Amino acid sequence: MPGAAHSILGLVELVNYGPDDTGNTCTQQILHDAFGHRLNDWVRNTDQWSFLNDTRACVILRGIHSASELELAAAELDSVFREPHYHLGKALPLVVTAGFTEFHDHNSDLAQAMQEAGIALDQAKEAEHLFEVFSPDSGSGAQAEAQLLEQMRAALKQSQLQLFYQPRIHARQRTVIGAEASIHWHHCQQGIITPDTFIEVARKHDVIKPITWWSVRAAVNQLAQWPGQLSVSLSICPEVLLEDALITVLRDAFSVSGVTPSRLTLEIGDCITPDNQTRVIERLSRLHDIGVGLSLDKFGSGSSSLALFRELTVDELKIDRRFVETMLESGKDAAVVKSIIDLAHNFSLTAVAEGVPSTAVADRLAELHCDTLLGPVFDTPLPATDFEREYRLHGAI
Repeated sequence: MPGAAHSILGLVELVNYGPDDTGNTCTQQILHDAFGHRLNDWVRNTDQWSFLNDTRACVILRGIHSASELELAAAELDSVFREPHYHLGKALPLVVTAGFTEFHDHNSDLAQAMQEAGIALDQAKEAEHLFEVFSPDSGSGAQAEAQLLEQMRAALKQSQLQLFYQPRIHARQRTVIGAEASIHWHHCQQGIITPDTFIEVARKHDVIKPITWWSVRAAVNQLAQWPGQLSVSLSICPEVLLEDALITVLRDAFSVSGVTPSRLTLEIGDCITPDNQTRVIERLSRLHDIGVGLSLDKFGSGSSSLALFRELTVDELKIDRRFVETMLESGKDAAVVKSIIDLAHNFSLTAVAEGVPSTAVADRLAELHCDTLLGPVFDTPLPATDFEREYRLHGAI
């Protein structure tokens, strides 16, 4: 960068904004306005910027001669956002992070520059740094991730996503009572891609939101085609749990399909922190009011306390597969499984065991009065048509 002046393309993202002390979040419009006002205070007359969404903006900084000048610009960005935004007398912290890359207005590939800035932004967010500058040496992993991200966006537009269904089994009767949905990707070159391959990348970017909205609609539409005694569970990432759009998508899906909300269960991971505790409790209560079932996924593996657990409006506890898979070999894991089952029943909740590996484990779980089982001993996730064909034989459909 030393020598002649350069233009720098940057992506600036509002990564942390807090609720007020009543637990209410700032509206998108208020955030949008506050973000824009601060950016206007930061840029110079020679610079340009525009919104990409409510919490992300693209900026072009002109006349940057050296890395130290870019560092100075970033320090000024930090200074501009240092003071909180006040809404109705309440302080809302506005914290930003940025990714930068060199950009020549007349001969640079804008799409490439945006991708590079996005890689740098992701690196800054992951490292919790104020900013990062893209380097060709950032590594093939970052490039591959950026490529996967673009392919995911295309997959949404080209209807390459599909829900697969794994049967949920009544522990004592061994009958199918529902299914757990998981999203799979029909990649044009790689074939079927399981969620383990791409969901973590999607979670780091806004693409997890449209993927989730699609999944909710697809699950509800599938329920509309199945008998009323069957239910479907669907995992919801922490990144979308607090999005107001989740409520809207659910209500619209139930309204259009006519499906009873209680037939859909949303599985929520251990996503509660001191910063979002009030909002998560409030959101679970709103979801419960809609009528959907709520499950605490991977229970026993996270950090949520029992004191906090008492405040959560949920319907079932899902025991982490790590305890289930080894419960016959490990007395400690068996004790954890039994404790979670007993805890669930003491709170009038359903106990669900995932990852059941064998008939012997299934039998032991039934002896412990676990309610619902799923795992490879029963079946792997199947496309809806295969699920219907397989379990019609068992009288489920």
